[in-house]
Amino acid sequence: MAMAFGLAAQPAPAADDPLLAQMAGNWVGRGTFKSSPSAEPEMVYCKITNTLSNSGTALNQKGRCAVATNSGRIAGTIQSQGSGAYSGSLESLSTKGPLKFSGKATNNQIALNATFVDRKTNKAGKATIQTVVSDGKYRTVSKTTDTKTKAEFVASDITFTKQ
Repeated sequence: MAMAFGLAAQPAPAADDPLLAQMAGNWVGRGTFKSSPSAEPEMVYCKITNTLSNSGTALNQKGRCAVATNSGRIAGTIQSQGSGAYSGSLESLSTKGPLKFSGKATNNQIALNATFVDRKTNKAGKATIQTVVSDGKYRTVSKTTDTKTKAEFVASDITFTKQ
């Protein structure tokens, strides 16, 4: 759940981005998903494969996620832009078309801003996505704003464990 970069020349990204390299492999994710601020959290289960590409500066994600009422494929790419900047896109169960994101990393944490079209309401939305990588796991928390009530809520909170 997903920005313009300055016109100044950016340093070339290093091969094998260290943060993305930590997220490469086969993963199982477990956590919660909410479709609205008033919805009860649903348990979510994901099985994904993350592979490095573009000389280790991009991470391609493919897999499936399921909640009790729905399941489907997810696919996306996060690309290192150098100097701790990242951008990319992700197709998921809750978006119509790809969610687009960009942001920065500090230490083992990536903070992204995302834009998307909500699959249920067909309305444009925005989200913030925090991913923290540590100890052979990573946790992704997505916060979004309800298009009707304008209330911010945690849409998903998933911890991925390497298989």
